[in-house]
Amino acid sequence: MLKILDRYIIRKFLGTFFFSLALIILIAVVFDISEKLDDFIERKAPLSKIIFDYYFNFIPYFANLFAYLFVFIAVIYFTARMAANTEIVAILNSGISFRRLLYPYFVACSALALLSFYFNGWVIPHSNKIKLDFENVYIKNPVEFKDRNLHRQISPGYYMYMESYNNIDNIGYRFSLEK
Repeated sequence: MLKILDRYIIRKFLGTFFFSLALIILIAVVFDISEKLDDFIERKAPLSKIIFDYYFNFIPYFANLFAYLFVFIAVIYFTARMAANTEIVAILNSGISFRRLLYPYFVACSALALLSFYFNGWVIPHSNKIKLDFENVYIKNPVEFKDRNLHRQISPGYYMYMESYNNIDNIGYRFSLEK
């Protein structure tokens, strides 16, 4: 059973973790919007698809990507704040061992590890599929066919020559058919 001190440490640790993670995700979203805004406008992506298909699926991936770093940062920052407020000294002087003081950290980190496992196994694969479908339609450039001087045998005795082909407009240039 968790005691009052354990709940206090877990609440403050997780609060610091989620706050710092939310800030970095907000920064990542702002930078991504500024980078892809031209593509959204050029390809006329609807705002609802940008928000729900792209950014709602962008956030879980990057949150999970940055989570490991921000667990470390939250532990350092929160513990330093507790030390600065002499809370650790008071806790240790009350008779709680240092190992017992680390117990809430392990509980919180175990919960975060299970959450990350769930995201990696079930949430992120599904959200990446939706995000990649959106990117293929509204962000990435269509595939360009860059081969030149194409020679192909269409059937026995029939040969085709094309100098170049534009796959966006479906037009072949300097086409000839030889028998």
